[in-house]
Amino acid sequence: MAIYSDSIITDSPLLIISGQTPQKDTFIPEDITEQLKIVVGKIASLIDDNGARSENIVKMNVYLTDAAFLEPLRTALVTFYGENKPAMTVVIVAGLVNPKFKVEIDATVALK
Repeated sequence: MAIYSDSIITDSPLLIISGQTPQKDTFIPEDITEQLKIVVGKIASLIDDNGARSENIVKMNVYLTDAAFLEPLRTALVTFYGENKPAMTVVIVAGLVNPKFKVEIDATVALK
């Protein structure tokens, strides 16, 4: 089951969210599922703070440090945005800015 769309057209103003990392204060969990919860939670807060909804995400870029994290990612995103299927790029990278980070996600949201 695809969790993304090949393309999205929007004529709405856009909220551009920078890459969000799995650090909460000074805490960085080891578990990828917990890291995803933090990242998705940060994105959800920014969306809410700007009067939008997660259903209005039109594009996401996901950076993972291991392809084994694809299934936890799928689960986290389906739980986060439900039936919405934004355009998406997923890249497996050698590392992120902090070696403890396993995931970073940025997003573009239509402000409908």
